[in-house]
Amino acid sequence: MSNSEAMDQLVSDAEELLSKLRDASNPEIQKLRAKVESGIAEAKGAATKQVQLGAERLRQVTDSVVSYVQENPWVAVAAGTAIAVALIYVAFSARNDSRS
Repeated sequence: MSNSEAMDQLVSDAEELLSKLRDASNPEIQKLRAKVESGIAEAKGAATKQVQLGAERLRQVTDSVVSYVQENPWVAVAAGTAIAVALIYVAFSARNDSRS
């Protein structure tokens, strides 16, 4: 189970527990229920904010790379070629090693 799935399951279980405690008339249970609901809302908000920040950072990096490639196309072509050659070398050397 991934971290995201585990967090979703935890939130789901907590919400289910809170719904079962909804009818409890004990003031301490009501107070605790309110704290847990608040915590769940804060956790969801923080997770949403982190996703938004990650998406924004990814957009900034992408824009930076696009700008660099537009300003230096030959450097980008050379770097891409070097990476492709390195990957081909690694692939063929691993293939030859497995035959030995």
